[in-house]
Amino acid sequence: MRTSNCNRRGMALILALVSVLIISALLAGALMLSVSHLALSHTNSAYANALNLAEAGINWELWKISRDPDQADTIPAAVQVPNGSNRSFAVHVAAYPSGGTWAAPAPLWVISTGTVDGVSRTVRVVAKGYDIFGLYALFGIDTLNVGGNATVNGATGSDGLVSFNGNEHFNGNFWYCGGAGGSDASPYMYPGGQVYHSPLPEVFPTVDAFATMRANQRYGTTTPQTVDFFKTHNDNGTIVDGTGKSIQIKNHTIDIHTFKGTDGTLVLNPGDYYFESMDLPSNNTVRINDQNGAVNIWIGPAGGTGKVDSINGTMLFASQNSNMFHLYDGANRELRLNGTMDFYGNVYAYNGPTKSGQYYGSVQLNGTGNITGSVIAYDVTKMTGNAEITFQSGGGGPVPGEPVLFYGFDQSWEEVGPA
Repeated sequence: MRTSNCNRRGMALILALVSVLIISALLAGALMLSVSHLALSHTNSAYANALNLAEAGINWELWKISRDPDQADTIPAAVQVPNGSNRSFAVHVAAYPSGGTWAAPAPLWVISTGTVDGVSRTVRVVAKGYDIFGLYALFGIDTLNVGGNATVNGATGSDGLVSFNGNEHFNGNFWYCGGAGGSDASPYMYPGGQVYHSPLPEVFPTVDAFATMRANQRYGTTTPQTVDFFKTHNDNGTIVDGTGKSIQIKNHTIDIHTFKGTDGTLVLNPGDYYFESMDLPSNNTVRINDQNGAVNIWIGPAGGTGKVDSINGTMLFASQNSNMFHLYDGANRELRLNGTMDFYGNVYAYNGPTKSGQYYGSVQLNGTGNITGSVIAYDVTKMTGNAEITFQSGGGGPVPGEPVLFYGFDQSWEEVGPA
């Protein structure tokens, strides 16, 4: 009997030890699986973040060469993000398509490697130089609606829906870019002009991108900005009337109240001006004194809605040089140029995206205004009456001899091996 009890106790001990061994093995396996899963999760995160850093390097280099092409990185230059971390990108440029040394303003490869915790990914894009105000006299990115007896002297184009509703005339090339379609421009073309169909859309920078470049150029900022930057960095305080009397612009608004106590004229000298509401009334004048430097008007806030911005009065231009005046509309409301006016400058209304991913910018040209310059907007909702735009241009790409304003992405992206 005693022997049987001993055997039972021995067997229980063995079973207990086996159970402990099995449980230990299971726990070890679970621990190894957990560690393996954690390591895989970390690797996947590093893999994704490395791609994000590589693309950040592309944007960084495009910003750099837009500021000064002579500063282009010809060999990979490592930049830690943030400084001192184990996250970095290394980016350089090369001639496209040969891969040799790049010389501005030719097309180029921008090649960037992002690295996170030893995980690297490399991407490259084709980029080219853009002269926004040298490409087109009139361009509607999403819609282009022309009617009445409107005339365009220079290239016209759209990436979207084209519609004609009158006796319009195009004295230059007409470009249907990307998926553009709708009305046929052929019956409205002057002799010598051609209708072109490009498989790729024209790609334009936003007003906020222009604001970033201008903020860097004038104030040395190194971070992206929006049109709202000029709410606190502007020359509004220098505005005077025709007699030299200082004029205070209240609430960043130009309307009938602005002209009370003046001689009916506001003078803008070279610089940057910011307005959140612009309703230039009839019988009043804004004088653009641009003989000694460019005058830029920035309309905000970015994405701002509300009352239509309109120019009903007169604008006088000292230099009558379209390259010296730019009207950038970064708000999400319509800009109307009405009445009879000789306008020398460029109108640009394309901004975004909103939180829902939408771009915006709307321009309407009415009456008998004569515009010497370029009009580019997300939506050209209407160009009617006897309005006329004159800006010699061919469309469809950079114009030889024209200055490059910035370098940007040109519809080609691929992931490649390490740079």
